[in-house]
Amino acid sequence: MIDTVTFLNSHLIWQIGAAGLLLWMIFIWKEFSQFGTNKFWVKIFVSFLAIISLMAIALQPVASTSPKTSKTVLLTKGYNKEQLDSLKRVHKKIEVLPYKVNYPIFDNETVSDSVFLLGYGLESFDFWQLNNRWVQYMPGSEPSGIVRYKYDQRNNVGERIFFTGLYNNPEKGNKLLLEEPGGTIVDSVILKSGRHQKFQLAANLNIKGNYLFSITEKDSLGNLLSKDPVPVVVQEATSLKILVLNNFPTFETKYLKNYLASLGHEMIVKSKITKGRHKFEYFNTEKKRIGVLSKKNLETFDLVIIDATSLRNLGRKSRTALENSIRKNGLGVFIQPNNNFFKTSKNIGSFDFVSDKREDISLKDFPKNKIPKSVFSFKNEFGILPIHQDTKDKTISAYKRIGNGRVGTTTLENTYELLLRGNSNVYKQIWSAIIGALSNKNLISSQWQSDITMGFKDQPFEFSLRTSIEKPTVQTMGRYTIPLRRGLSIENLWHGTMHPNTLGWEKLSVQQDSTMMFNYFVADTLHWRSQKDYDKIQKNRRYFDQFSSLEEDAKLLKPINPLWFFFIFLLCIGFLWLEPKINKE
Repeated sequence: MIDTVTFLNSHLIWQIGAAGLLLWMIFIWKEFSQFGTNKFWVKIFVSFLAIISLMAIALQPVASTSPKTSKTVLLTKGYNKEQLDSLKRVHKKIEVLPYKVNYPIFDNETVSDSVFLLGYGLESFDFWQLNNRWVQYMPGSEPSGIVRYKYDQRNNVGERIFFTGLYNNPEKGNKLLLEEPGGTIVDSVILKSGRHQKFQLAANLNIKGNYLFSITEKDSLGNLLSKDPVPVVVQEATSLKILVLNNFPTFETKYLKNYLASLGHEMIVKSKITKGRHKFEYFNTEKKRIGVLSKKNLETFDLVIIDATSLRNLGRKSRTALENSIRKNGLGVFIQPNNNFFKTSKNIGSFDFVSDKREDISLKDFPKNKIPKSVFSFKNEFGILPIHQDTKDKTISAYKRIGNGRVGTTTLENTYELLLRGNSNVYKQIWSAIIGALSNKNLISSQWQSDITMGFKDQPFEFSLRTSIEKPTVQTMGRYTIPLRRGLSIENLWHGTMHPNTLGWEKLSVQQDSTMMFNYFVADTLHWRSQKDYDKIQKNRRYFDQFSSLEEDAKLLKPINPLWFFFIFLLCIGFLWLEPKINKE
């Protein structure tokens, strides 16, 4: 039964409606000589019906109909048998179908408008098969094992890698071990009973190369339960040239400059003592006085660290030179904030903040450590790229891309207190992330990035390439070319997807610049199964929530057969054509 008729394109309705109205007015004008007679009103009505039918053929209306009552249970990996039995008791004639990856869910003879999806869910590329159906997703129990993990796959020599994760349904007494490529255990944690357990494992990185660490789980007797790969790329540390500008010396700058100098970075620190007088400090570099900022003296630096007061007091020439160096030369700038900085958006980067009244937080990467901050956090807006987020998903440190460069800041304050409390590793990781995010000066022609730490055999592996090459060609080790698509808003950003078919370390390279390579690791699909199942549950929940939020008896849209309108149009036109001839006879 048709309840309502819907036209899908409102813009097209106005255009065709206007044309139909004009055509009807012309017909009325043509027949106006018969105004006042019955024939006139009959012709006007029939012509109106003909024009409406013609418009309906062009607009292709759809009808809202009540769905059929057929129901289906779709079983995927990890489904709960008790949920299945319960559905069978409630719906006696319900059909049960097993899910097969990348195969049609419904055959030509199967029609189902209501689907109960049980288990971990569908692969994302099969979501479309359940479109236009009412779907109730019932995931059952979450998988046991490591369901979430995070670590920096690309690190520098001398750094320390931190592997943090979440373990579901841990077995008391079992151990998680972090093993080096040679099998040496470098860190471990004992699991406790409970629903969830957060953990962290760490190791030192001393030599350049591509390494395959492992996360191993053993029971209390030492029996091996699982072993999953952790690919790590260790690069030579890059020495940066950093300029620090302070309105007055602070403890924050004192400890930060000592930390950066210990990493071998070349630094010049300029601190204001009194009006017109400045103190200069030099680390790992020759003495060189910096006066008014200019294109010439800024082009030698990769990063400028400046406090908000010094930034506000910059002269017009210095400010212009700083902004031009960011946009054109890829200079990175970190702003050390103060309370006034948080209350105005008139700054380089135009950051906006909101008050959250919290004076300390725990970062996602270091949930056990309380870190002091201002009572502000970043306002969610387009262009903000987070560096640090707290355990409530609030952005704490972030940056914006401005031309070729980056400008960033943080709401953290007095981070040096971490050093005083003996948390030097946390302090180093916080500032390593900030400096690394902002100091990527555009000195190389190509820059690679991937949101996932490793690929899996025969599954999509997505990557992005930022390059100055006009039309880059990306190739695999086997010299296969990977199709690229250009970014919508950033012209020099390209995206690609491949399906690796070999295990182990692989490389991507740019044909026009073969020195720029991207190393990535391909693991077997048997690894990290708990994490992949957990991730699949989250994707299915997000996607199918939009369907299960609808009423089960929601209306379905079905196109009306245009032959009905065409038949009405022919009858009307036939009448208008025959009527004058009949009257003459």
